[in-house]
Amino acid sequence: MERKIIVVVLFAIFLIAAIVPRIIQKRKKIETVGCIGINRKLFIIGKLSLFTSLILIPVQLFIVNLSLFEQKSVFFRICVVLLDIGVMLFTLAIIRLGTFSLRVGLAQENTSLRNTGIYRLSRNPMLLGLYLMALGSAIYVQNPINWILVIIALTIHHKIILAEEIFLHSRFGEQ
Repeated sequence: MERKIIVVVLFAIFLIAAIVPRIIQKRKKIETVGCIGINRKLFIIGKLSLFTSLILIPVQLFIVNLSLFEQKSVFFRICVVLLDIGVMLFTLAIIRLGTFSLRVGLAQENTSLRNTGIYRLSRNPMLLGLYLMALGSAIYVQNPINWILVIIALTIHHKIILAEEIFLHSRFGEQ
């Protein structure tokens, strides 16, 4: 039972961090979709792969065992540690943006480069957090379909990061 509570709390924090900024932005009529730096269909496939993989964690925990191998508690503990770090990075990244902002794609309006706090350690701590969460899913839900979803998600998100790096370099130079 305690295992389930931990996962529910982590997912609740993640969902709040992902949804509340959208609600705030919509109320303030702030654009939440920028220019997507890669092919739109590829972008959507990457997001769907990532979030499907994450959803498999509570599915396995609450509904059905999807793993093809024996479930050992060490895999769950590793998953929880990765989820914990991932959710923390994701949430801190949103808070440190200064506007409690969450945008899909590249900003078209003038923005400033964040390079303090969590952004001093990583250029994109939100995606780093999501990567860790996906890795936790791959370790806990040991199923080839999940592994493929994680590989697709990480590969496409790497392409997104490369496009963002080009954008950031063109907008901010060597800052």
